Amino acid sequence: MSIKEQENIDELRKRLYERSGGTVRTERHDLTRPSIEVSRGWNNSLPKDKDINPNPAPVAQPSIVHEDIKAEPESFSEQEVDSAVFSPDKPKRPYRKLILIFSFGVFLLALLVSGAYMFFGSNQISGNNINLSMDVPFSVAGGDVLPLQLSVTNQNSVAIESATLIINYPAGTKSAEEAGKDLYEERIPIEKIDPGQVLNIPTKAILFGEENEEKQIKATIEYRIVNSNGTFYKEAEPVIVKINSSPLVLRVNSVEKISSGQEMEITLTVQSNSTSPMKNILISATYPNTFSQISSEPAPAHGQGEWLIEEILPNNTYIIKIRGLVTGLASESSEIQFKAGNPRVDNQFALGSVLTQTKLNYQIEEPFIGVVVNINNDSDGKAVLSTADTTDVTVTVKNTLDASVYDMRVELMPIGNMVRDNNVSVSNGYFDAGAKKISWEISSMPSLEQVKPGESRDFKFIVDPDASQATGAFDLSVKVFARRVNESNASEELIGTAVAEAKYSSEIKINSEVAHLETDQGPVPPVAGQKTEYTITLEAVAGVNDITKAVLTTSLPQYVSWLNTTDGEGKIEFNPVSKQLVWEAGDISANKSKIMKIKVALLPSVTHIGRTLTLIEDQDLRAKDRFTEGTLQVKKERLGTELSAEQGFGQDSGLVKSQ
Repeated sequence: MSIKEQENIDELRKRLYERSGGTVRTERHDLTRPSIEVSRGWNNSLPKDKDINPNPAPVAQPSIVHEDIKAEPESFSEQEVDSAVFSPDKPKRPYRKLILIFSFGVFLLALLVSGAYMFFGSNQISGNNINLSMDVPFSVAGGDVLPLQLSVTNQNSVAIESATLIINYPAGTKSAEEAGKDLYEERIPIEKIDPGQVLNIPTKAILFGEENEEKQIKATIEYRIVNSNGTFYKEAEPVIVKINSSPLVLRVNSVEKISSGQEMEITLTVQSNSTSPMKNILISATYPNTFSQISSEPAPAHGQGEWLIEEILPNNTYIIKIRGLVTGLASESSEIQFKAGNPRVDNQFALGSVLTQTKLNYQIEEPFIGVVVNINNDSDGKAVLSTADTTDVTVTVKNTLDASVYDMRVELMPIGNMVRDNNVSVSNGYFDAGAKKISWEISSMPSLEQVKPGESRDFKFIVDPDASQATGAFDLSVKVFARRVNESNASEELIGTAVAEAKYSSEIKINSEVAHLETDQGPVPPVAGQKTEYTITLEAVAGVNDITKAVLTTSLPQYVSWLNTTDGEGKIEFNPVSKQLVWEAGDISANKSKIMKIKVALLPSVTHIGRTLTLIEDQDLRAKDRFTEGTLQVKKERLGTELSAEQGFGQDSGLVKSQ
């Protein structure tokens, strides 16, 4: 402690302990301004030769005592005086203030939230407060009634109105209330559900399906709220129902391997596992391209693959026998599908629900003997021919076995409207017109007595053309018989088969001519430098079959202009840049035609004098034969300025003259 500080303390003690109550004198002191060095940077410090006094001398404060105030004598102990002078002030604690502010904020927030909930929450409708659930059995037998129990709970504080319960069933579901009615969606009106109300709604349906098949059922509640036009939805968790048994069973029996061209017999057995009679059962068959149905017993109720069973009693069976022809490539696998179920209400020959299904797999194997049918050099089995052409048919039989075959015999059945008694010519064979059968035997072909491995035999016949026959066609079915051993008493076997078909396409035609009518202006013969108008008639003619998408395309020369005047059937377009003309005639019935008339103008130049000019270039007509589904095409050469004598014009009517 400095001497000056000690003097101040002594002076203070003297005044405190002084008993006289005289006027306090005012002591005035000079103020001091100590010099303190401050660092100019963050990392800089005071000079090393100077130390900072940790207890700097306090700045003397002026002591002001008013003379009119008298000091009250009071006694203090020396310890209290020292404490009052030297004890530093206690540090402030700001965290207490922060805690107080935070607590007040939390309280205010809780107050606002609770107030908002009390003010608004009582009238709020939320879909989360609506509970919709379904209770159904885990499994059910196909065709049995499935009971459903739906529960709706309104946990809102206000009612919901115009409520409708919507149940979506899987395909094939039938109504349990109305026999035979398809049930896709069921709507149950509820109208109003009060706050806290729980509704239990029972319903039922009939599910169909295969054994172990799973069916999904969905439920939704549709509702509205007061003073709102909006519609709201709440969905229930979908439920899965397993079909534990089917009321019907299908069994199919046939061969697993067969040669191309052979006939296949299929036996389909329908057995009832139901405890009650089943009515209106539809059996549907889907055939691959390698199978062509020939017949069935009983006959199909619709098409070639739909049978309708009016009623089948419990534990009874219903048998369908099908016979068909198999054609295809060796090692090709195919599948025939059979389904049984309930027909749709709007179409009794379409399945609404499938009760059961099965399939038949078969593979085409290498034939015992190779049989190839060639029709006008077409051996793919489906030939498209022209009605104007003679049809040459060659059947080639090749022994693909490892041993010889003996006493070969070939039977060929040509069936169709193009095969008649007077237009079939057979080479080395016999045509039985009554039986519609062509046969070749040893008596007419001695080479059939023995056919060694790798050897071939050809069998030929001709079908003459008949251009007047509409939708002309014929089918061929070939069967080859022989004995495996060279013994007269050995049995004859069917060792090879083949099928083929031929269709005759329509012969389309273009008729076109040029005319100079009274309405056409300009000189005839045409004169260089002057325009002459012509009327061109185009005709597209169908043959013995209907044709579709007929389009005629042509173009105009540079010196011929398009007058944009047309009259006829169809749509015509002209491109002024390429000068191409396209006439879309469309569909044309058999032996009918469509006509289009157009007007053009010819402007010849002096270089054309003495020449006959072209008015329209080559015409190209394309169409599709509706019967054969093949593309037809025909062309016709250009038309010039020559006019026919029938119109009253001379031979030089098309030559360009000079003025």
